[in-house]
Amino acid sequence: MVVMTFLTPALDEIGLKLMKRRILLFLLLSLVLLAMIGCRSLEGKTDEQIAADYIQGLGYTIVVHEGEVLKYTLEQTMLENLYYMQLWAVQKKEPDAYIGKEIVTYRFIVKDHPLDQLYPPDDYDISVTVMIVDSKVIGGASGPKSKIKNLVMAGGEYSIEGKTLGDIKEMDYTQWLDYWQKKYGKRTE
Repeated sequence: MVVMTFLTPALDEIGLKLMKRRILLFLLLSLVLLAMIGCRSLEGKTDEQIAADYIQGLGYTIVVHEGEVLKYTLEQTMLENLYYMQLWAVQKKEPDAYIGKEIVTYRFIVKDHPLDQLYPPDDYDISVTVMIVDSKVIGGASGPKSKIKNLVMAGGEYSIEGKTLGDIKEMDYTQWLDYWQKKYGKRTE
């Protein structure tokens, strides 16, 4: 009995030290895990989330996320193509700063957009695309999409805000086309 009484306090002390180490280890691992979770949430959003936040910041309600629709590296020769000409015609910035950069485009169907006033919501959805470079919005476009034929209407682009080339560039199409051809080359189509 004497031996047992003598060992019990020593065992209790060892057990207490082990328990303290386990608690300390648990707390340390918990702090590391919380730091990792915190850093990840601060680390960033996906480009699609950045695009969606931008659209909502303009006051539009997103009805459908159509996802990534186009990814390309902008090249000078692309600016001779009618599609890219019309797209860049309604941007506030010139494309020069983005030549050689990867542009990712996301599309959304929205409501509460200025084009709702021009195109009846019973017949058209408003499609908005957002262009992203290095996780930053650089521009985009909008336009009516027929609910009957499920096509985006032809006839030129509108800016994300529903503005025309004339509204943004303060020149008519002929003046702008002359400027564009002198700066970026003749249209190939």
